[in-house]
Amino acid sequence: MAQAAPGPPDPPAPPELTAIDALLTRQAREASRHSFQLLGGEAVRDAALTAPELPVDPPDWAQAVADASTEPTVVFAPVTDAAGQVVDFVDVAVNTAGRSLAARSRPRHGQLMTVSQPSSETSGLFAAMRRVLATGEPVTGRDWDATLMVGGEPLHRRVRITATRHRGHVVVTFDDAARRHELISDRVQEQGLIGWGEWELASGHSDWSPGLYVIFDRPSDAGPLTLGELARRLVPEDRTAFRVALEHVMSGLPVELDLRLLLTDHTRHIRFTLEPLRAASGPVWGLQALVRDVSKSYLRRVELDAAVHAAERRRQRADAEARVAARLREAVLPSHPPEITVQGVTSAVAYRPAETRSSIGGDWYNVQPLPDGRVLYALGDAAGHGLDAVARMAALRGGLAGLAHTGQPVEALTAWLNRLTFDSGMDGTATAIVCRYHPDRELLRWVCAGHVPPVLLRDGKARLLDDTTGLLLGVLPKVTYTAYELPLRDGDTVLMCTDGLVERRDEDITDGLSGLLCAVERHAGLSPQQLVDTVSAELLPTPQEDDSCLMALRRGKPAASDRAWGD
Repeated sequence: MAQAAPGPPDPPAPPELTAIDALLTRQAREASRHSFQLLGGEAVRDAALTAPELPVDPPDWAQAVADASTEPTVVFAPVTDAAGQVVDFVDVAVNTAGRSLAARSRPRHGQLMTVSQPSSETSGLFAAMRRVLATGEPVTGRDWDATLMVGGEPLHRRVRITATRHRGHVVVTFDDAARRHELISDRVQEQGLIGWGEWELASGHSDWSPGLYVIFDRPSDAGPLTLGELARRLVPEDRTAFRVALEHVMSGLPVELDLRLLLTDHTRHIRFTLEPLRAASGPVWGLQALVRDVSKSYLRRVELDAAVHAAERRRQRADAEARVAARLREAVLPSHPPEITVQGVTSAVAYRPAETRSSIGGDWYNVQPLPDGRVLYALGDAAGHGLDAVARMAALRGGLAGLAHTGQPVEALTAWLNRLTFDSGMDGTATAIVCRYHPDRELLRWVCAGHVPPVLLRDGKARLLDDTTGLLLGVLPKVTYTAYELPLRDGDTVLMCTDGLVERRDEDITDGLSGLLCAVERHAGLSPQQLVDTVSAELLPTPQEDDSCLMALRRGKPAASDRAWGD
């Protein structure tokens, strides 16, 4: 029987993709070789794979203690020599998350820690556990660069460990996300980044945040893209720039660059900040990418495109708008000098972040002079905490800063801000107060979207301006908002705050608002900055569990010590 003729050979891959694949392969080989050297070589690996389990009799409480934590947790029993000295530790209980962190080929207990994980000695973990057992003093929040042995292959992990003594054993919790999330959260506050990913070269392991799946239009159950697959998703003309960036990262240098991503029906502009992952010595073993979509903010919102792009063009053309551009680049928390004065109104802000770094909230504010002589004042809160809340916060503040240049009334700006929140692609709502001061009429117009109402301090008496609020931002796509107006008298002070100042768990918010009014009246004679600082210090609980922001606007000629905008 005649055989079918072979088909034509597959076309060769584009040269840049071949070069990228070769670069990643070389670096993975070097990283793997160095990792084995850190672990002690082939003999140590063979010992970890073949060492028999010790016969252990886990205490009846051990598994319950391990399962009580959602983070990877292992209960270790000490192994002593004839003199009673601790020479090793053996695992007697591990929870499901712990098995996922370092999956083992033999699931039973009884593995010696220094044999199954040889880096525990060189990294100092073994010595730390001995001190915990001997002194009872726990180890909390210690960062550990670990090279784990998983199935005979090295796997790098940056983890934060907590170790405590319990009934003669050591309970160790490995948090492999806390340290990374803390670093990423810091960068998010600085740059407004909304997605991140990590790639380990030798093992091929990678990890993506939910925001990165959104940027790449990729279902989360499909898993992360490899760096080679990512390169294939780029516009061909941008692959050379990506290869050069990878070469810099593999040499140990961070890189920031803009690339174009090819999606099914359009091209997306992506800003990458690439940073190498490496130990104190040795080659780069992986990289981390902080990613921001610089094109999609307004692409999906047809109604807003013209206004935003017109505002951006005007900002680029006008030297007078340089300060506005600087404010727009401050993606999350802008600085506010004490008592800046614009058009006869002095403003002051007291921002108090939550005392736990893991609870990055969504509070934001903005003070922005406009080209037509009016002034925009805004304050709001994106629901939730963490990366998604910060991303929504940056989108809300940045979007409003651009939309304000259209000259549209505050009710229209708030409706557009609602649509931006609804269409952002991330679950969550927000609240805001959007105000504009008209100096020609000495008039303040504002819209309250699901937010704590503003307070008027006049002649030493404080009262809520209006307790009727519009709908939260992001609940429905189209909402009509109502604006309120207040003619400002000389000496009037208007205060706006986020709910962190007045809302307490198991307490009605009306009690918090009453406390705010009383505190404002007690300190009515203070300057705007002293007023917001003093009231915030008096009302905030200890410890402070939520972000808080208090803004004051006072009409009248500033004192000689006050600062004018731009001083």
